[in-house]
Amino acid sequence: MIGKKIHTLRKAKGMTLQQMSDVSGLSVSFLSQVERDLASPTVTSLVNIAHSLEVQASYFFPQPPEENLVVRSYERHPFKLEDGKIVYARLGGDFEGRTLEPMLVTYPPEFESEWISHPGEEFIYLLEGQVKVFFDALEYTLNPHDSMHLPSNHSHRICNSYSIPAQVIFVNTPRFLD
Repeated sequence: MIGKKIHTLRKAKGMTLQQMSDVSGLSVSFLSQVERDLASPTVTSLVNIAHSLEVQASYFFPQPPEENLVVRSYERHPFKLEDGKIVYARLGGDFEGRTLEPMLVTYPPEFESEWISHPGEEFIYLLEGQVKVFFDALEYTLNPHDSMHLPSNHSHRICNSYSIPAQVIFVNTPRFLD
């Protein structure tokens, strides 16, 4: 359970929820809900949590079995963060020195992420459905085969306010699943 791992690690480091909030940029109430498995963090918010706990986000994810360059479709292992509704599947190979983290992400209908910002870049390519990406004070609607590349140190969020799932190829730097 991710929430329990976060709580245990935070306590072992002698850190309060407020201190973790200050470092991660996430609210105390959200972090408390995550620790109690009442809310599921997005990959990006989990990266911020991991950073605040001085671990790689990979601490919370299933790992590929061995170093590889090719990820076959039948070898992908989709996963969710706890009881979350977002489905993730790793698309990238695993080798030393890589800096990109490509994922296939499926956002359920009526999904809204929290506002986040973190170092690095994000690239979004919409395969199916429709999403809205909020970037600072701007709103962008992406339709199938639209893409967006943004500096992720600006405040941003993604929403699928439609009645069908949205499937996105999402590439993030720096990578967070080692």
